[in-house]
Amino acid sequence: MTATDTEYERFLGTLTGQDFQDEVCDRLRSVFRDFQRVPAKPQGDAGLDGLSHGSTCAYCCYGPEQTPAKLKAKGLKDEIVEKFRGDLLKLFELQTSGKKKLTKTNTGALATVLGQGVKLTNVYLVVNWFEDKRIVGSLNSSFRDYAKASACAFVSKGAQMTIWGPKDLVGLSLVDDVTRFRAENRTLLAKVKVAAASTPPPLPSPALADFDAKFDWLVSQDPGKAVNTNRLREHFRKAWGTALLLDQQLSAESVRLHEALEAARAAATTAADLRSLQGLPASALIAATRDDIHKHLLLAFADGGMLSTGIADGEVARLIGECPLEWRKP
Repeated sequence: MTATDTEYERFLGTLTGQDFQDEVCDRLRSVFRDFQRVPAKPQGDAGLDGLSHGSTCAYCCYGPEQTPAKLKAKGLKDEIVEKFRGDLLKLFELQTSGKKKLTKTNTGALATVLGQGVKLTNVYLVVNWFEDKRIVGSLNSSFRDYAKASACAFVSKGAQMTIWGPKDLVGLSLVDDVTRFRAENRTLLAKVKVAAASTPPPLPSPALADFDAKFDWLVSQDPGKAVNTNRLREHFRKAWGTALLLDQQLSAESVRLHEALEAARAAATTAADLRSLQGLPASALIAATRDDIHKHLLLAFADGGMLSTGIADGEVARLIGECPLEWRKP
């Protein structure tokens, strides 16, 4: 196991609640191409948080708080067992009556998720703390009891159950740069998502005036392409506002990423100056600069485009407004 694997395993063990479930779903999505997250609405998720392998593999997640009191009193183990028993009861369409009696029930919830003609062959219970072997015995016993009592309308008679903790999630596949970035910056990504949905700050007036003047010049040179030109104008103007928001967020939340952005900006500005001196047409200048910035930011962020893509087009707009990208001729 590499240092990156160990760090990611430790990170998974610190997540709780919805944060843990979201990261598990992201991890499974990166491993299984057909992974399907199951929304909880309406009326619950039918005990399922995700599906894969043609909806025959089910995933149930749980990220409990790991308080010292729970760990000391062994209460965490019991909490995990009871939670997953509840999920299994839903999958087997059972409910408890009295202490041990199991009765069949049919809420219809599973049918809305799995559809007709599909049965689960594997059930994976994924938890952020898996350090007590008694969890295995307790849940295996419950699984066998539920299988016997159930009509098994949606679970195959020969279905198998597996419990995964952080170490098992790490072992599914290589922990790559994108996984590492998402893990390190999950809180930042959530804040950036909120920021990007809010009203962007006003664009700098002098640069915006020059930005519009350049697009006005393009329209005057080829009025027949005015619609396309103005559509590009609006795209880059909007991207500029989004990039300003992301810049502010990075400045406040991540010194390393903000420094990477500044370095990518400097390199892109120099490249834009050089291209402008070559007298290239506007379309070639924009396309080449856009490609250049994307490459710089992907390399600097190593994020697979999670943040860098949202910034790149805004940086193109900034270069247009602040003059390194120049196509007007006297």
